[in-house]
Amino acid sequence: MKFAKRWMATLGLSALTAVASPAMAQEGKPGDELIVYTGTGLPTDFAEALIPPFTQHIKEKYDVDIQVRTVPGAIPAQWAQLQTEWPNPTGDVYWLYNQQIRDGIKSNYWMPLQDKFTPEEWASFDEGAMKTLDTAGFSAPVEVTAWVLLVQNSLAEGAITSLADFSKEDYAHRVTFDSALSVASGYNAIAAAATILGDDWHKWFQNGQFSEEAARPAFELVGKWAANALTLTQGSGSIRPLLRRGEALASAWWWHNAVEELRAGTPVHIVEPKEGVMALVQSGPVISSKTKNPVGAVEWVKFVHSSEANDIAQKVGYVNKLPRKGEHASPEWQDFVSKAKFVWIDDFRNTMLDPAYNEKVLDFYNRVVIQGQ
Repeated sequence: MKFAKRWMATLGLSALTAVASPAMAQEGKPGDELIVYTGTGLPTDFAEALIPPFTQHIKEKYDVDIQVRTVPGAIPAQWAQLQTEWPNPTGDVYWLYNQQIRDGIKSNYWMPLQDKFTPEEWASFDEGAMKTLDTAGFSAPVEVTAWVLLVQNSLAEGAITSLADFSKEDYAHRVTFDSALSVASGYNAIAAAATILGDDWHKWFQNGQFSEEAARPAFELVGKWAANALTLTQGSGSIRPLLRRGEALASAWWWHNAVEELRAGTPVHIVEPKEGVMALVQSGPVISSKTKNPVGAVEWVKFVHSSEANDIAQKVGYVNKLPRKGEHASPEWQDFVSKAKFVWIDDFRNTMLDPAYNEKVLDFYNRVVIQGQ
């Protein structure tokens, strides 16, 4: 995929705004309450920072005092809650994983988004990112997430250069990476293992079946890393304290969280794995088709994708937000993409999370990686 280079070439153009133009304004007025499920981490911080300018926008446009309530929490749990509550979901807007959005499309969970933009506005989203996202106009791309290593400064430069180093005796019980049983980022280690082995993961999935025999070498390599790990983490909340206390010498983590940790003064540095940086496109929020506040929900999602929101994202450290044509990426992101070797794992993650395979994949992960069978 080459979309990162394409949007880099668009920097410096005059900014486009994603706030509704008069020609595309929704009929009626927004309600006075909007409930937004945000996931965890930076998307929540970003959403909180958007509330004051968004409420001002709604007041100026509709003369309505709207109250936005964010609901942070693990995305898998929020997805499960949505399915349980359907057809009376609590939320108006949801920030979910791409595969969950695709599954929701099949169940008529979402309101279409594309027709809420003018054709010119919709065309300002990166074409390659939109194609990779593959959510049929129900959502738009908002970020690129990239998986790197965060290493303590106490280790000499070059001491750890690869996920393969996680199995070295020198780092026994001093490294961490996420568990696929807990969070979707846990699949990144499997993708990295396949990349290191030069394994074609497509051969794991044939004729609608998951082949354990074909997948075993990569899973066993991840198992070696797990056996040598301090712990298998469950996202940022468990990674951050281990790094800050120095218990973990190295952790595999998202680049944008790593940048935040550097800004916080943690004595660590970022290492781009020599096998490549596992990376994928992430969707922006979707609107529930059962929303009690359709006008407000549409305005919120469009505001998330606005130029004003892009500026706010950089102020709150959401440095990996994908700019639209005419918008500027963060300086940190521009520097990072200029030197990183990206390994795009969107298709890999989509397949691993596909309900047709996911239960079998996780059962195999539990047996091989966790139990060492």
